[in-house]
Amino acid sequence: MLRWIWTVVCVAACLFLVTRAHAMAAREEGDAMLKRAFDTMALPELESALRLARAEAATADPDGTGHHHLARALEAMAIYHANRDEQDAAAGLLQQGVAAVTVAIERAPASSPYQTTLGELYGQLAAYSGVVGRIRYGRLATTAYARALELDPRNPTAHVGVGIGKLETPAMFGGSMQDALREFRLARELDADCEEAWIWEGIAQRRQGDTTAARAALQQALRVNPNSDHAKRELARLEEDFR
Repeated sequence: MLRWIWTVVCVAACLFLVTRAHAMAAREEGDAMLKRAFDTMALPELESALRLARAEAATADPDGTGHHHLARALEAMAIYHANRDEQDAAAGLLQQGVAAVTVAIERAPASSPYQTTLGELYGQLAAYSGVVGRIRYGRLATTAYARALELDPRNPTAHVGVGIGKLETPAMFGGSMQDALREFRLARELDADCEEAWIWEGIAQRRQGDTTAARAALQQALRVNPNSDHAKRELARLEEDFR
């Protein structure tokens, strides 16, 4: 009897390890696919990432990772549509992303990255809204980023989000170019490979007319990630200023 029980325990342990290894492999595949989707903004990559994220979110997902991946994949697809001036489609996907990451936060309330993604989604929704919606979503984004930094003051992506808020908010409502640049530079100090910090510094420098600094920042973003569609687009916009 004891031998039989021991055999059952061993089999159960092996099955657990195999299942866990499979889940970890699937998660790594999902992470890599999602990064490619954000880098390339190619529709096949985006659709594959979204399909895989939906499947992951449909599992037990106790720590909310699957729902977070789903929110990020929806965000990437929203950016794809926004780049084509399909703002209604983009806004709908962002709303779905908010719903997905809210589930993730409910399952892991202390996750700084989850709060950061919520801030990103709200920030992008603000861009596609009227005056009232812009104020509402802007405040929600600010709250999410503040919570992300409360949970992890060294979260570079959250600092980038705060900087974007400072850059996009009119001065009369608390916006500040210098505060925005300060946040982008702080993000770079925390992570020199934070490509979005370099990209947004380039955007900010372009807006204040310093094309040399803007070009240098965007080129550095491409050195960090040569495949960055966002950096390529912003550099192309900068070069268009001289045509």
